[in-house]
Amino acid sequence: MDVSQAEDYFRRYYDRLIREVLNGRAHLKLWERLENYRATDYLDELNQAPHFFHFTTKANLEDALLTLSRILDRHEDSLSIWKFLNFAEQNREIFSTQAFHRRMQQKPNYDEYWAESHKPITNNEINEDRQKLAKLEHVISNIKKWRDKVIDHMDRDVITKNKVISKEYPLKLKQLQEVIDTLFQILNRYSAAFESSTFAERFISEDDVQFVIDCIRFYTEEHRRQIETLIKQTRDKG
Repeated sequence: MDVSQAEDYFRRYYDRLIREVLNGRAHLKLWERLENYRATDYLDELNQAPHFFHFTTKANLEDALLTLSRILDRHEDSLSIWKFLNFAEQNREIFSTQAFHRRMQQKPNYDEYWAESHKPITNNEINEDRQKLAKLEHVISNIKKWRDKVIDHMDRDVITKNKVISKEYPLKLKQLQEVIDTLFQILNRYSAAFESSTFAERFISEDDVQFVIDCIRFYTEEHRRQIETLIKQTRDKG
């Protein structure tokens, strides 16, 4: 693989993986927000459409886990974070300061200081990132178990032996968020070395579910006010 081809591959790999991580984080945040609503004074709003919110909450958790499973998949044909690190190791020259300088010279307003402050990717960085993932192996394994035994398949033992997946293979929100944060850190390290760019973790409108809940609250309060007004008017006429 020549340098130009490797650079094109990197752009494709990085773009797909970082967007998968963004999607996984968005689903996890929506699940977290909807779960939190159940523990607050928004329960009445959720009960206006209980089936919708139940299945939406469930779908966001499952999509978050499926997305993370795709990123962390070890199948030989998958584009995963492991394959991404292997690719970086085999094509370290595209992350060199010389290659960075060559690419960045083509951009408007390029400053030589960028090359002076550039940090190339070496085997040390790649091994460090592999170690970060290795420390999360227990969580990663449990994510795979959820995918294999509940989300993608109906596992016989889970059903016939009444196993509770959340107890057999526990996953905490903090653990899932740590996996997502680690993936962001890893991917953005290589993007910064490649062309001095990184992705922000937040979606611009990731809290728009609050608008939906507020609209339901406004509707129910207005509906209640109208009924109370109608009752009062009826009594006054009587």
